[in-house]
Amino acid sequence: MVEILNRSKSFPAFVQFAMLFQIFTNIIVQLDVPYVRQIVGFIYLTFVPGFVVLKAFKLAKGDFYETLLFSVGLNIVLLMFIGLFLNWLLPIVGLASPLSTLPLLVTMNFVVLLSCLWYCIKDTNIPSNNLALSYHLPLLFTIPLLGILGALVVNSFGNNFLLLLMLMIIAGFVALGIVYKKILPTKFYPLAILAISVALVFHTSLITSYIVGWDYHSEYHVFQLTNNAAHWNSTFNSWDDRIATGNSMLSVTILPTTYSKIANMDGTWLLKILYPLLLSLLPLALYKIYSAQMKKEVAFLATFFLVSNLAFFGIEGFSAKQIIGEYFYVLLFLVILKEKRNTFEKSLFFVLFSAGLVVSHYSMSYIFLFLILTSWLLLTIMHFLNIRVRTTLRITLNMILIFFTISFAWYIFTSSSTPFNAILKVGEQISENFQADFFNPSARTTTVLRGLGEGQTISFGHQIGQIIFYITEFFIVVGIVKMLFKKEHMNLSKEYALLSVLNLGILMMCIIIPNFARYFRAERFYEISLLFLAPFCVFGGESIFQFISRRKNSTLALNLILIFLIPFFLFETGFIYEITEDFNYSLPLSMYRMDRILLYRRITDGREVTAACWLSNYMSSSHFLVYGDFISTSHVLTSYGMMSAEDFRQLSNTTQFRSSNNYIYLRGVNVIEGKIEGISNSWNTSDISPVIDSQNIVYSNGYCEILFTTTTSPTNP
Repeated sequence: MVEILNRSKSFPAFVQFAMLFQIFTNIIVQLDVPYVRQIVGFIYLTFVPGFVVLKAFKLAKGDFYETLLFSVGLNIVLLMFIGLFLNWLLPIVGLASPLSTLPLLVTMNFVVLLSCLWYCIKDTNIPSNNLALSYHLPLLFTIPLLGILGALVVNSFGNNFLLLLMLMIIAGFVALGIVYKKILPTKFYPLAILAISVALVFHTSLITSYIVGWDYHSEYHVFQLTNNAAHWNSTFNSWDDRIATGNSMLSVTILPTTYSKIANMDGTWLLKILYPLLLSLLPLALYKIYSAQMKKEVAFLATFFLVSNLAFFGIEGFSAKQIIGEYFYVLLFLVILKEKRNTFEKSLFFVLFSAGLVVSHYSMSYIFLFLILTSWLLLTIMHFLNIRVRTTLRITLNMILIFFTISFAWYIFTSSSTPFNAILKVGEQISENFQADFFNPSARTTTVLRGLGEGQTISFGHQIGQIIFYITEFFIVVGIVKMLFKKEHMNLSKEYALLSVLNLGILMMCIIIPNFARYFRAERFYEISLLFLAPFCVFGGESIFQFISRRKNSTLALNLILIFLIPFFLFETGFIYEITEDFNYSLPLSMYRMDRILLYRRITDGREVTAACWLSNYMSSSHFLVYGDFISTSHVLTSYGMMSAEDFRQLSNTTQFRSSNNYIYLRGVNVIEGKIEGISNSWNTSDISPVIDSQNIVYSNGYCEILFTTTTSPTNP
């Protein structure tokens, strides 16, 4: 102890900073300083504990970017499992609200303090990873700033100029950076990727002040269940599968609750800031994987191609569970595929990130288990057959057994085994309908059919965009073929090559197996497969241009690939469609001129939120059924109304009320546009007027209406 006190005058700078920042955070939380608490608490929870633990236990041995990625990943694991530990322990000693502010803050303080103390005892001396300053940094900082400010300007004034400027800067910067190395030296590739991904993700997520997308609504619901009770009920179940499976995931229950309690952040803004931030770190982790397997220029273009896909940054892709799951998914492969890592460190990170993936997203866990198990089996067979496989395999049987044990133990014993039953149900339904639907095109989603060139395009501009998309698919196939027949020229590890082929196989399953793509959505399968397949778009394009030019000049070929990648980026982001005033799916760029019915399938109006909250509060004293159209019940009534399948029924032209104790929720599109939307059909409000005209209006804000039924007999349209 005396020795530690003697060293106190020369504590490492990072220990001093960590302790001072922690003290400052505690003061701000206790004083509850508006805005400052949210900012300081968010920074502390996202970066500090994980980084301190990495440094204290000599795990921060990579470069700056790898340290950032691993510290954030470790941070998420700590927050989820510290919360889980408190959730289990404190009720035993009589505390009914274990996930309240004080227990969470005290425990985080203890973890950071203990790690700093351990660091000082061991006198660890790990060189710091500093990011060199350069004139490139202001430009790279400007890109995400334009994305964030541009989204806020669209919200306030409906002006998309800053967003269009941001997209032009990104396209020009990438093109000139590849052609002229002085504009973007290779050492700044990781920072450029981070800047671009932050800009693209946040220019979408910050649109409107309310939840956007689809899955966020059910995830907000399960977060509020945990946050309001300051306790996670692991046995909770629901008729609504989205809520039942979501409740079994710590990524949308305990994790956001910890942020909400300590940083005093509203759930809406957690979904719009925390999870998109983690999503924007994903391409950086992928670049680290790619650059270890191929040239840095190829790795950079491959990552740029990945983030350019609408499936990466589009609103429909936003799912809190999937974002956290993908983050751990990529970190696990970063651990597996990195050669220079000692056995203990590799095993520790694998266990921690495996646990993080399992409690974050069950579908991603099943995909990861399928990939590592199949890869291990094939590589083991190749090893015994002496088919050019190195003696030491990076994917081991121990890894598979560890992950299998963690995943199935968790999925069987939480939320009445809902995640485990879900995968069994999917397998059963696919096998039952396989033969009957094999030759039925309608058994494949419209996304799958578009990817195969089926279906009609909206305009000539969209035809061009679709052709460029098909060219990138063709490049990927050519790249895979090149790898299979000329692998020695690509310098890829056996594991990465095999994982890439398996990911292509997953895409083929979406095409071949009827209804397979419906259960996880084809665009998500495509996005996940691109995590490994993106480099093959560059490999394939490089091979084609070398073949056409009859020259083996790799630099020239990479420059020519930009002829397709830059237009692909501009089409996918909606830049071209906005400039030409064509139909555009991009909310940030074209929300002001978008069809209102399509628009309000994807965003939530504040007046709808007010009406849903009023209805939820009014119903709290007694239970009634609520009737609404498919969008209302799936979105605002599920999230802000805190209702689930037990509470509402679909409103249609065949609606029949069971009794007088029912409410009808009419959103803006129902009232103003006169449209009622079902799962696959829609009706004019006049089609169901006999159902609603005889009811009493008990709430109206000029945009939404809530009716109360006055009849006890069934009503037929």
